[in-house]
Amino acid sequence: MRSILNLLKHYMETCPFDTGDPDCKTVLDQLYRAYQESHESDPPDIRNGFKELDALLGHLPLDDNNAVFNLCCRLCTAYEQKAFLDGLHYGAQLMMELKEK
Repeated sequence: MRSILNLLKHYMETCPFDTGDPDCKTVLDQLYRAYQESHESDPPDIRNGFKELDALLGHLPLDDNNAVFNLCCRLCTAYEQKAFLDGLHYGAQLMMELKEK
């Protein structure tokens, strides 16, 4: 088993991973991109939340409306990505802990 790991390590060192996409530098980045693309439509509670946000923002001037809406979307996306990556890390940690027992 150790020789397989050594061979794999040598291969990874001599053939670096290239995603071909500057926005996806790692396998985790690619997994997150695939996750995003497979969940393109929002569930009803999120759609309803955006409708409520839109109604609240409707009283603001267009530039302020756009600024707040875009900030909200950026924060949601950042939180979604963090939660996705944290979930993978927790899963990997769990597998390592179970392997030790």
